[in-house]
Amino acid sequence: MLLIRSSILLLIAFLSFISKSNAYDAINFEITPLVGYRFGGDFEASGIDTSDGEETPSITKIKLTEATNYGLLVAWDVDSKRQGEFLINNYSTQFSQEIDSIASNNNISITYAHIGGNVPISDGYFPFYVTGGLGLTHLSPDDTLLDDETRFSMNVGLATKFPISEHLSFRFGGRIYATFFNSDSKIFCGQESCAISISSDLWLQSEINAGLTFRF
Repeated sequence: MLLIRSSILLLIAFLSFISKSNAYDAINFEITPLVGYRFGGDFEASGIDTSDGEETPSITKIKLTEATNYGLLVAWDVDSKRQGEFLINNYSTQFSQEIDSIASNNNISITYAHIGGNVPISDGYFPFYVTGGLGLTHLSPDDTLLDDETRFSMNVGLATKFPISEHLSFRFGGRIYATFFNSDSKIFCGQESCAISISSDLWLQSEINAGLTFRF
């Protein structure tokens, strides 16, 4: 988390430096603390079924518990309509059941760090924007016997802003996150085995979020 916080501070400082140093074409930027609710995130866990007295491979679908997430969105003007965006979002959740005998608990922290942008698709008092970005997903189990996982990912979403004052607005939107896996990937591995196998190339989650946007 220290690395994530440092990255945010460096990005904000860099954008602030640009906006102050370019007197003729200043770059305005926005900071939006976000709070939301995360959905989805099924995994398929491989195991051994011994209920009939024989050891046979089994597959169990395991879900992540829906939970509140927190994020920070930094946006800067690219031109009169488009903006670039840097998004970081984290939430702590748990698997709906024990994922494997190698794990002593099933808590997990998931962080998205994406860079992208937004484009308006409608005008008016409630303008709508299509947003998107590319970056990384970091999955960190609480169990110290299981390894962290970092994968490439992308997001796409829709957002709107309600102006409150010249420098403050209320933002509401939703996003879908897609994390890339190989269909035969295994994750959260311990010293001797892996807790989860992936049967598809994309792992999907979605969220709704809201926040106050401060424009500088």
